[in-house]
Amino acid sequence: MNKGVWLVALGLAVLGAPAIAAADETHKVTIVKTFPKYGETITSLKGLVVEIVFSTPMDPATQNDVSMDQRGAVDEKGEPIEFDGTYTWVNPTTLRFAPKGMLKPDSVYQVTVWSAKAKDGSELDGVPYRLPFSTSGAK
Repeated sequence: MNKGVWLVALGLAVLGAPAIAAADETHKVTIVKTFPKYGETITSLKGLVVEIVFSTPMDPATQNDVSMDQRGAVDEKGEPIEFDGTYTWVNPTTLRFAPKGMLKPDSVYQVTVWSAKAKDGSELDGVPYRLPFSTSGAK
């Protein structure tokens, strides 16, 4: 190793700076695409599925931290009404949620990703992530 390079490396080590910062940084997972799009109004409810596409391959347990509710609709305890459905990993980056039953027309819904972890251990940036969308007078 060249003497000057060695002295710079030694100086960085003494100052506490990592020799290769990029290798030590963990990247954050982002959501790169959704269906429906954020705030979109859906006109057809037949076969509606919600898809969330992440920037990196995810841990399949991620689906346990995703929920969907109808905004403004509450149960007798005042809690938002959540929808049951089926979660499917279409591929390592795409989670699909198919709500059980038909959604109501002229309503606002929200899918919330409470937390999500990638296979490499990195986590979703900006959680909880909320995806609101609405239905028109669709059938």
